[in-house]
Amino acid sequence: MGFHVRDSDIESDDSSSSKTCVSSSSDMTPKRISPSERTPLITTKPLLLADDTTATKTQRNHAAHKIVLLLVAILILATSGDQISEAPLTRIYESIICYRYYETADPSKIRMGRDTVGPGAIGGVDELYCKVNGVQSQLSTIRGTQQFLDGIPSLVLAFPLGWAADRFGRKPMLLIGIISFVFRACWMQFICWFWQAFDIRWTWASSVHGLVSGSSACISALFFVLISDVVAQEERSSVFLRVGASNMISNFTMPPLAALLMRYNPWIPALLGTFLTTTSLFLVALLPETLDWRHPHSTPSSSHPPSPTAEMLPPPPDPSPVNAVASLNYPVRLFHGLKSATQVLWTDWRIPALISTYLLHMLLGVLAIQTLLLYISKRYLYTLSQATLVITTKSLVNFVFLFLLLPFVAKLLTTRYGLSAQRKDLYMSRGSLILTAIGWTMIGLAPTVPAVMVAIVISSLGYGWPLLLRSFLASLVPTHYLARVYSIISVMDSVGLMLGAPFMAALFNKGLDIGGMGIGLPFFVLGAACAVTTGVVFVVGLKKGEEAGSQSDEEEDDALR
Repeated sequence: MGFHVRDSDIESDDSSSSKTCVSSSSDMTPKRISPSERTPLITTKPLLLADDTTATKTQRNHAAHKIVLLLVAILILATSGDQISEAPLTRIYESIICYRYYETADPSKIRMGRDTVGPGAIGGVDELYCKVNGVQSQLSTIRGTQQFLDGIPSLVLAFPLGWAADRFGRKPMLLIGIISFVFRACWMQFICWFWQAFDIRWTWASSVHGLVSGSSACISALFFVLISDVVAQEERSSVFLRVGASNMISNFTMPPLAALLMRYNPWIPALLGTFLTTTSLFLVALLPETLDWRHPHSTPSSSHPPSPTAEMLPPPPDPSPVNAVASLNYPVRLFHGLKSATQVLWTDWRIPALISTYLLHMLLGVLAIQTLLLYISKRYLYTLSQATLVITTKSLVNFVFLFLLLPFVAKLLTTRYGLSAQRKDLYMSRGSLILTAIGWTMIGLAPTVPAVMVAIVISSLGYGWPLLLRSFLASLVPTHYLARVYSIISVMDSVGLMLGAPFMAALFNKGLDIGGMGIGLPFFVLGAACAVTTGVVFVVGLKKGEEAGSQSDEEEDDALR
């Protein structure tokens, strides 16, 4: 678990050293010796190791870029599958709920009977009639409950899965996670295809996939752990931002494609999404293991500045026979995982304070976008395909901002104004949260679609705050605890998802009852939550000595490159 010196390496070095000493002391006869035997052991071996270390680090820096590119390709394929199927699946849900609603409310609205209507009741009722409150409230509740159930496995299994990623490696956990998402999509589509035989609420059973993957929050945390394994601190925030920007490629290319295909049949993009997610598995197979990748023979990490947190935490236990036996007992593994995680929390108050801000992460991500889709469709009487195109504006701005503007600002703050990597991440996350609070509040106030688009642009300018805070947190935590800390973040994501999904659904339904500007109630609450989170981040600062340590590590890495 974590970074450690392998016993075999120690034994090999010790044995070779002892053999050399014995040979030199016992054999007094002059003889011809090779240059390697003539070389003094103590004086030159460190120099050779230093040269080898420099060359090795240079090679690792090149390899790190290749690994990041492969991770980006995996992320784009997986998120493309999710993005292209999100709106179509919502439309299929709406069609099923709408058909069953009018079977009792007003059968005259039904165009085709059950014996002729297709899978998912597509075409059974005109979509325009599905915008009534009775259908939209059911749709919001179905989706909200699904998100709540999806969060339960993340909450329960985040610590064990974080331990497993530290113990068995990142790659197998990522592979298992994506496979579980493929089965999840297949189950939901199966229920919708045979909607006449199954109640649509059977789709909630798809949350069982989280029992092996921990759901989306754990997989998301695992991606950031993989990147942190191979990228040095001074580059980490920029890489996080660019990876987030790459994720936006699917966010602004797939929804328009989905909207186009939905004109023919929403099943086309829904099934295509499952295919794309499955394809990403082949790229995961090419991914090397990144556990202990940058520092395979040492416990501390030079990519992290020395901090009080690092000094107060003990290194992870060595894989001794006692620990090997204990690892066979799941309660023991769970207890040690919880103990290690809570150790991190109690050594530095800033870590739990910053982790708590991720309660807002899923609200502003998955839940807010889903609510925004229903909000635009209902308030401005747009079809779901039209509403999808409006939301694409947000993804496009996110991509430009994360890929170009934020990295430029980050470089400007470090080169021109001399800010350390830590202080830069902290300041940029504060500014991002301020823009996020303003943008989401304006969405609720927007009277027209153009006004909504302006507000979406403003909220998108703050999209990078979770990535920046992850980078800042990574600088506070020793590397061998990083996966478990990111697992705690996934727990907070899960709690935010579980509590936020029914909460957002209830706010949306309450807004429907109020009518008019009251439909924007969920976004007024989001704006207020962003303001509170901004206050928390403003309280957090750097301790004396941390910034200097960070700068010295950056200079060392620059010299090696």
